[in-house]
Amino acid sequence: MASSSQKQYVLALFLLFAVGISQVMSRKLHETSLRERHEQWMQDYNKVYKDAAEKEKRFQIFKDNVEFIESFNAAANKPYKLGVNHFADLTVEEFKTFRNGLKRPHEFSTTPFKYENVTAIPAAIDWRTKGAVTPIKNQGQCEWGEEGYVRMQRGISASHGLCGIALDSSYPTL
Repeated sequence: MASSSQKQYVLALFLLFAVGISQVMSRKLHETSLRERHEQWMQDYNKVYKDAAEKEKRFQIFKDNVEFIESFNAAANKPYKLGVNHFADLTVEEFKTFRNGLKRPHEFSTTPFKYENVTAIPAAIDWRTKGAVTPIKNQGQCEWGEEGYVRMQRGISASHGLCGIALDSSYPTL
């Protein structure tokens, strides 16, 4: 009886060991395939990192994002699916900073603006002398902008078929 019990114990240990090894190997294979996927993603989106540490950090973020995307899509409780795009190596905070732009601080001055020590206000100001107005720039063939846009949108020349709204004679270009 002890022999049978020992065999069961050894068999159970062997099964536990086999399951543990398969889990480790599965993770390593998954990690390898994710690394290959990350390398391909870097090529697709022309991503280059400054050093190996940055690349490893971005890979971990990429891996977390891919796992989130796959678990989200596997749940299938939404009418849409997520996909990997050029933002896949950004954290949520980095993405928000990148996409939402400048956030103004909520601290505002409590003192209102007052005109103080104003003695003489000039009747006119030439902003050109102050450097606020730039010189005229050569726009080249600027008429293409209007004509080309209408042609792209409607497939017609701007001077035809617009019911008189934007005729060349109404809006001449120089």
